[in-house]
Amino acid sequence: MAWRYQASKFKNTAPKLPKKEDVIFDLPIGTLSCTDNGIQASADFLAFHIEGDGGKLGVVPVGTKGRKLRKDIGIVHAHGEMINDFSFMPFADELLVTCSRDDKVKVWRLSSSAEPLLAGELDLGTGRLIEALKPHSTASNIVAFVSTETAFITDVNRQTVFLELSGINDKGQSLDWSEDGKLLAISSDKGKEISIYDPRSGSTPIVTFASHQGLGREGRVLFAGDRLLSSGFTSKRIQEVRLWDAGKWSEPPIHTQEFVSTTGVLIPHYDPDTKLVFLSGKGTNKLFLLEQQDRQPYLSWVTELTLPEQTLGACVGSKRRVTVMDGEVDTYYQLTRSSIIPVPCIVPRRTYRDFHADLFPDTCGSEAACTGAEWFNGANGLPPKISLAPAGKASPPPQEPTPTPSSLTTVGLAAIRTPQTMGRAGVDPVKILPDNDIPAQNGAPMQQQATKRIQEVEEPTHDRSVNLPTKDRIKELDYGMEVKENDSVPELTKKEPVHIYERFTKADDKENKKEENSDPIVTDPSTSSSLLRTLSAASAVTPSSAISPDSTQAVASPTPSSTSSNRIRMRANRQRPKSCVVGQITSKYRHVETLAGIKANNGVFSNLRNVNTRLPPESNGACASRHFVAVPLSGPAGVIGIYDVDEPGRLPDGVMDGIFNKAQVTDLQWNPFDDEQLAVGTDSGVINLWRLTRADGPRNEMQPEKQIKISGEKIVILRWHPLASDLLAVALSDFTLQLWNVREQTLLHTIPSHRGGILAMAWSANGRRLATLGKDLKLSVHNLNNPLGQPLYERAGVLESPRAARVFFACDDRMIVVVQLYDAATTDLRSIYQQTIDNATQPLIPHYDYDTNIIFLAGKGDRTINMFELTYDSPYLLPLSNFTAPTGSQAITYHSKKTCNVMAVEFQVAWRLTEKTLERLIFRVPRVKKDLFQSDLFPDALVTWRAVMTPEEWLAQSDKEPEFESLKPEGVQHLASHTANNTASSSTQANGTNGTNGSPAQATTIPQDSLPSPQPRATTIKPPTFPAEPALKNTNGELEPDKKEIEQSWSSKITKDTKLEQDDMDGCEEAEWTEL
Repeated sequence: MAWRYQASKFKNTAPKLPKKEDVIFDLPIGTLSCTDNGIQASADFLAFHIEGDGGKLGVVPVGTKGRKLRKDIGIVHAHGEMINDFSFMPFADELLVTCSRDDKVKVWRLSSSAEPLLAGELDLGTGRLIEALKPHSTASNIVAFVSTETAFITDVNRQTVFLELSGINDKGQSLDWSEDGKLLAISSDKGKEISIYDPRSGSTPIVTFASHQGLGREGRVLFAGDRLLSSGFTSKRIQEVRLWDAGKWSEPPIHTQEFVSTTGVLIPHYDPDTKLVFLSGKGTNKLFLLEQQDRQPYLSWVTELTLPEQTLGACVGSKRRVTVMDGEVDTYYQLTRSSIIPVPCIVPRRTYRDFHADLFPDTCGSEAACTGAEWFNGANGLPPKISLAPAGKASPPPQEPTPTPSSLTTVGLAAIRTPQTMGRAGVDPVKILPDNDIPAQNGAPMQQQATKRIQEVEEPTHDRSVNLPTKDRIKELDYGMEVKENDSVPELTKKEPVHIYERFTKADDKENKKEENSDPIVTDPSTSSSLLRTLSAASAVTPSSAISPDSTQAVASPTPSSTSSNRIRMRANRQRPKSCVVGQITSKYRHVETLAGIKANNGVFSNLRNVNTRLPPESNGACASRHFVAVPLSGPAGVIGIYDVDEPGRLPDGVMDGIFNKAQVTDLQWNPFDDEQLAVGTDSGVINLWRLTRADGPRNEMQPEKQIKISGEKIVILRWHPLASDLLAVALSDFTLQLWNVREQTLLHTIPSHRGGILAMAWSANGRRLATLGKDLKLSVHNLNNPLGQPLYERAGVLESPRAARVFFACDDRMIVVVQLYDAATTDLRSIYQQTIDNATQPLIPHYDYDTNIIFLAGKGDRTINMFELTYDSPYLLPLSNFTAPTGSQAITYHSKKTCNVMAVEFQVAWRLTEKTLERLIFRVPRVKKDLFQSDLFPDALVTWRAVMTPEEWLAQSDKEPEFESLKPEGVQHLASHTANNTASSSTQANGTNGTNGSPAQATTIPQDSLPSPQPRATTIKPPTFPAEPALKNTNGELEPDKKEIEQSWSSKITKDTKLEQDDMDGCEEAEWTEL
């Protein structure tokens, strides 16, 4: 009975999650739909499925670490169809065998310095649907394949079939050789049946027995020493593992264990040296570690590890690659959507200075016991074993190469390639420069300066002429550039690089200047030298930038001559909120507070029903004006519910009221200049213009005010012009753009846009440019006033996928932002910046606030609204506090800035649509002095609620620019002027008299509008004192006593004592002084 107290050496084996730098991440794996293990390992390589057509495998050396993109890994183009199974040959670490459903079996020779080579093919006959394979455990070059009702024993070296096995019920899914190589076990019929073969004694099974009774899609079988382990499901869809004694197949299993209820099968692996069993479920994040023993329980529990991501595949590495001096007995590899996570399994010991031979018995080496022909003739030898002691240890895994200065230069050059931005109003399209034509500073070549520029990225870009120590400099990130009165531009020197915005200003002063004669536009490389920081394959935000001419076309087109420099001065001098940093760049809005539903002024519509959740991906869903929110409802009649934003509450039961469009709704938009006009696009090629008021009764019998019959094509996207009234841009399913005057119901222009469907469309803020994204993965920028119909700018390959995407202009139309489903494997290092937001199946729908430069990002079905402040310079996206709702959102629609209560520091108001509710969202910044107008948060707002021009003026290429309007209520003091007044009051009270007549100074509040323009002074400015607290109003409207008056009243009661301590001290006698 002594065995009861004999502890196992491996009972405390602990899987250890690796650090981030030890993980292979950003791999192009994606979502797999295979029935194999997904990943296989030899002593030299890791092979795994990658996304694509299904017939490709990725290969990396064992020991690879860090970020690996598609271009950094080896690709095995194995088959035209999906690969069903693959495996390394156990006695040839560089040979990889692959099989597909209806193709030849192929053997590939891998190399770390060359492309994978096809080493051999084996044709098993047409119609053979190969499902799984398994190399022999003792003999070289023997591989078993299983198909539907048939299995094959082959010699892949001689490319011959030794034997064809029969007697398999339904489709075989898993097979394994016994440790001595005599028996072959095959699991078939979705894991419900197991067949045991002795291939050298006959082609029929020696025994067939039932294994699992579940309804799962997969099953696994594995020899574990002298036992057979099977993985499947119970009749209740619970993961189940069973264990049989070899030779006692007719008896029930000696061990049965259930795990969790899920649809993913447990992938089993067995280490014969430690007798450890690894079980990891597909689609779960659990790793179960058990130990096989000779007594009950035959599978003893060791530990359970929660992995950081879901498992798509798993394997156990070669014993010849473990780090024995760290106590690592096995390495478990987890395959996820974008990474391979190596998990070392370590046995804790007090010290690892010495080799623990009891943990590392001699293991199977790389030499086979016999050849395939010898085994088939009756050889039963076992492979020779090798010692894992450091003296006889194999060579360590290949290390990652250390980046050399030349490689750093290459990365830096790719990261700081000059980004080009879109031309604003009155500027010809930006010329796209080839990579080798990028001008360098001071005439030096770009390649020699790349590393130097990376080192100088932290230095201030512009000299502010402030003589402060470097550590005391506080950088302020502004959106407007200072423009001198003479429009002079500094020379291109190392200290003061020319900003792209200043180059625009200089170019605009020269009228009728042709593009081919203009200087190339160059941005400061230090502002764009931050490397890409892509975390995973997911939805991403990508500002547009220049690329090489082979994928970009710039088509010149005539543009109206105008006073562009005046417009630039107006925008440059406009006050915008600054993102200040002390140590790092942050946003003033970073602590944004989001109020929802009841907290947002009781803004909840409940009992909402029949919300249309199947709108086209090009549509944003619901939309809002200052009076109403329009919500598409499900049904063939194209019903849209209209809800008054001032009357939230519970909707009545019964049939949902709304307007009927008599066709499926594809997109809808409120007229920004008319809060009662709604444009609805349908799949029948008709645009319905509805006139909706608060005095309307039941709307189910209303008729459209106007109907515009476009054509037989489906309406895809509708976008109102941001400045001109009654102008509507329409994207059609025939890949064309049309511009309509809805007041006159006349077609103004028709422009061909893309070679595929149009995914997104957006106007620039000045209304002169229209950006579109198409399913041809191209970005196009149009001038709809151009009669030629040619795009001003095109860039191919902007999108990673032809699925839904969004585009918009930002930063005073100097930047284009693309939001898409992003594949991190094909990152273009020449882009300005790319930011991964989240992992999701639906694209993020952005909303851009022109005044604050804040982007709101929310996907359909997501609970989180991500917010960033967009800047024109690095780091481009400043994160804000996100908002997470308790349920998923169907759509988020935003009001204009006019609806915000600026005195409550609200900078955006929106509505969140769910399947059952419609709730108001209020985004505000926490501030203390809410009785003052926060001018640092609310610059003059872009007027989007009032038209600037008529359609006729716009067609005549009017020079009218966007209007800006202050949001400050009348009678409210600016925060800046209040601070200045308090400072001046403190200074005069400290002096006690007026500078002219000597009388006591009186505190006077001067309205902001009446303040004169500041004049330069020659006098020295005294350091300002801290401002006093603002005077508050009580309930009777009377002013409370000022804090300064209270302080003065106390000063009058306390006697002033100007006597110094040293006045009472005795000094030295006169005689004690000595004259020198």
